[in-house]
Amino acid sequence: MIVRAVARKDIPKVVKLARKLAEHVNDPDPKLTTEIVEELAFGETRWFEALVVEHNREIVGFAAFTQSFELHTNSKTLLVSDLFVCDQIRKSGVGQALLEALQRVANDRKCGVIRFEVWQENEQARAFYAKHDAQAVDDVDLWQIAV
Repeated sequence: MIVRAVARKDIPKVVKLARKLAEHVNDPDPKLTTEIVEELAFGETRWFEALVVEHNREIVGFAAFTQSFELHTNSKTLLVSDLFVCDQIRKSGVGQALLEALQRVANDRKCGVIRFEVWQENEQARAFYAKHDAQAVDDVDLWQIAV
């Protein structure tokens, strides 16, 4: 098992996995294309970075992330927007390997925390993160404005 930064050649498989993640959390099909994701990951403005897990020459998982900074607390955060492992290989250490790699990225960037977005009904993900000492943040509310 190898955890590494996503490469352009990985994008078609990452798109497939992202669609599976959307299905898993009952989101609509994200209508992603290889071209869209390649531009978002490698274009002039990089909207996200990603790690992939390669097992037997197949991409079996990924984590997409970005970083955030709060001026009023002088704190750096690694924000993980998506983390997904193929059903058939779950509970084999792939998720653990992704978390460990994310921790290395966060440490290298001197982040104080890694923050995850977890759908409230995704009990499997909530149990996974809790097992790794993650805690739900309840001192802030997530708000958004559609544009």
